[in-house]
Amino acid sequence: MARPSKFSVDEILDAAAAAVSAHGPKVTIAQVSEEIGVPVGSIYHRFPSRIHLMASLWLRSVQRFHVGLLETASITDPYQAMLAQAVHQPQFCREHPNDALAMTLYGQSQLLDVAPPELRPAVAEINDSIWSLGREQMSEYFGTVEDDVAAIVALAIRQTPYGMIRSYVRDQHTVPAWLDDAVRAAADAILQLAGKRAANWLRE
Repeated sequence: MARPSKFSVDEILDAAAAAVSAHGPKVTIAQVSEEIGVPVGSIYHRFPSRIHLMASLWLRSVQRFHVGLLETASITDPYQAMLAQAVHQPQFCREHPNDALAMTLYGQSQLLDVAPPELRPAVAEINDSIWSLGREQMSEYFGTVEDDVAAIVALAIRQTPYGMIRSYVRDQHTVPAWLDDAVRAAADAILQLAGKRAANWLRE
């Protein structure tokens, strides 16, 4: 009978996240093993390579981040749901700093180029449900998913919030609570532009 593993996959990933926080994005397997207190070989038994471990950490962190975004599906007002998606970014990063930092290890397209083949489908599909929900909310509120409107909505609820919190995450500074209101105000203003563009497009 095989001896049960002392540490779970999640515990190893937790250690990897802590090691990234302590040592930076070039963290080594040895540093992860020191963090959790197991031999390097025990980590390689679960994760065949460093990139396999780091890609798995990135995937788990993004999936955790997406939980709050997907919960906005329960908000009946699509405009408020889109604002909630924007505000979720600073809230999540403040409450889960190690996951927030782990998400900066790779961009999706970058990771697709280097991830182990068995992880590439998960990397490729990681954002599909989020984009689908966003398009549903946009269609319900603006009456269109026209490209220009979609680009403005993405700016409001994805790119602008990320730009506002990025330095806090990368420098490992706590995201201040007031940033929630700032993100909401910025997203609200940009979504108003999306509304104007949608109205013009529907009249054309």
